[in-house]
Amino acid sequence: MLNFERRRGWGMRRLHQIFSLHFMAILPSLAQRLLLPRGTGCPSFPCMKLLLASLLCLLLTLPARAQSIARLDVANGFRGLTFGSPLTEALHLNLVQDKGDVKIYERLDEQLRVGSFTAARIHYKFFRGQFAAVTIIVKGAADAGKVRPTFESLYGPGRLEGFSCKWQGALVALSCASLSSDQAILAMSSLPLAAQMQQAQAPTSTTKLKVKQK
Repeated sequence: MLNFERRRGWGMRRLHQIFSLHFMAILPSLAQRLLLPRGTGCPSFPCMKLLLASLLCLLLTLPARAQSIARLDVANGFRGLTFGSPLTEALHLNLVQDKGDVKIYERLDEQLRVGSFTAARIHYKFFRGQFAAVTIIVKGAADAGKVRPTFESLYGPGRLEGFSCKWQGALVALSCASLSSDQAILAMSSLPLAAQMQQAQAPTSTTKLKVKQK
């Protein structure tokens, strides 16, 4: 799945580059024709004008959306803490949940203000000592209603799935779930580490299933 997303992301970026270069190459001739008075060699002036407007929309919107989502991969973490970073005492973390390979922490010196809203809690998930995900819990209608717009302004419109809105780059996935009008949960995770966690849990699940069948 990860390899497919990477190939698809690369393919879309390459398509945008090719389209942009081709469009810029033909733009002078299009502009010249559009500037000609009616009846002087440009009989399809309205059609050409509409075509140019359509091409401009594609040129501006498609690459912009790709660049917005690409910001997830550029940051590749939260508040300067890069996904995959090792667990150290310098992070000033307090353990709140221990599940063996997976441990969840809260920062002792956490700033709960995130953009335009204030979070109730922020959890940092580590998998085998590596920073793998962050979960932001928001409560209260005033703050919960600002969560999705805040991240849409950063990453563009997400993909709606039920009560969730999702964004996915090649390295990072982000989801915003609105459980109610006064509660929202934002989860940002490393796709490579998420795949590792899934693989690590697979043998355990298989073993439990075999035991139940016996």
